[in-house]
Amino acid sequence: MFIKKSIYIVVISIIILTGCKKEGTIPYEPYEEHFIIENETDEAIYDIYKDYQSKIIYRWDRRYITADAFASPPQFELVLPFIDNVIRKLFIAPYDRQKADFMRAHMPIEMILFGTQMNYVEGDERNFSAAGLAYGLSRVIITGVNGYNLKNSNWLRGQYATLHHEFAHVLDKKYGRPAEFDKVSEGKYAGGTVYSAFTQAEARNRGFWRNYGMSNESEDFATWVDGIVTTPKADVLVIAAGNDLLAQKYKIVYNFYLDKGIDLHFIQEYLQNVLDNL
Repeated sequence: MFIKKSIYIVVISIIILTGCKKEGTIPYEPYEEHFIIENETDEAIYDIYKDYQSKIIYRWDRRYITADAFASPPQFELVLPFIDNVIRKLFIAPYDRQKADFMRAHMPIEMILFGTQMNYVEGDERNFSAAGLAYGLSRVIITGVNGYNLKNSNWLRGQYATLHHEFAHVLDKKYGRPAEFDKVSEGKYAGGTVYSAFTQAEARNRGFWRNYGMSNESEDFATWVDGIVTTPKADVLVIAAGNDLLAQKYKIVYNFYLDKGIDLHFIQEYLQNVLDNL
């Protein structure tokens, strides 16, 4: 138990340091359904496209990252195992197991893979490292592919925490998070990168899962989602019982997913079982 709790703390710390950077919606140019399949990686990408109408892009293109940030492309030999063992097993499967066709209807149109995190070196985001980005309903960027290691539970947790976090932004954009969610901590958001000045205890006192959620209402919502899917239900309930603000947000986020046929606690249990049996 001590070892597991230590792992949870490490993972949350990693997410706090890396976070995600969410940009505005971008124009989307639909892909032609004609695929040239030259290898197993192409075949895996085509299978995802057929099953979920989502295109996985791993070939490097500088336009996928802003001018004030740097990142590296994924190593080709790691793309296929990442698709098979991370995207399919740790991201898609726990939703499909609960509701057939849920992911076909909700997967982002594009999933861009980066080898490393995006490190921002200029402007207000200087010294900020992003683990992922969500561009409205159309595009999600996932980083860290070059760290692929199925024996590293911290890396795996960090990857699926980011995937479910960014997917929360997609659902937020598609349906709109409940209006009452934004009112719970109204006036308590820090904005920008000021959130880092607040301790975990201060953030919880204000109704946030962690201080990164104090950036804005959208990140608040998404951090609750990644928090629930990386934390055992019993521990989540203890956290939610900490004060009325936490209790309200937990109920709103949990029911938002449950109304769509998805139990976030099932996702956590499913993912933990996958990790335990790797």
